[in-house]
Amino acid sequence: MLTLAALIGPAIVLVSLPGLWLLTLTTLLVNTIGAWTGYWPMKDSIVSWWVFAFILGCTLISDVVDWTAGVMGAKRMGGTRRAMIAAFIGGIVGAIAGTGVLPIVGTVLGGAVGAGVAAMLVHRTGLDETWKQSAKVGAGASAGWFAAILVKLILALVCALLLIIAAWSTW
Repeated sequence: MLTLAALIGPAIVLVSLPGLWLLTLTTLLVNTIGAWTGYWPMKDSIVSWWVFAFILGCTLISDVVDWTAGVMGAKRMGGTRRAMIAAFIGGIVGAIAGTGVLPIVGTVLGGAVGAGVAAMLVHRTGLDETWKQSAKVGAGASAGWFAAILVKLILALVCALLLIIAAWSTW
């Protein structure tokens, strides 16, 4: 069960689904069931609670990165507060729309395009804002979206490797 979750988790992170939460909840479920039933030798859990705490920490970090990366990308390029909010909402809308068009690649590209276009258009509505500056804000939001996926994927791969080692080292 842990190995299966460790293989699936990083894959679904690529399509902006909660792969790290899958790893966290599977680890908790396996440890809890094992403890309640007394299945594991000497009543030890199959994955130490320290490893579980590490995976939970990675999961929480990935959520914060996911929620803020597009916003921070827009801010870094000089985006207004409204442009940052638009990047957040545009990323979600774009990911959902992209999933309908092309399920795996469309989710990632749709989120990046949605964040970038929304941030650019909202930034452009400000007084004295040029298309050039607005395009920079949109590019920053898109780059932030891609950076978030990369960070989440790295965290998911580290956690998956840790789970596979933990699951197979007890045999």
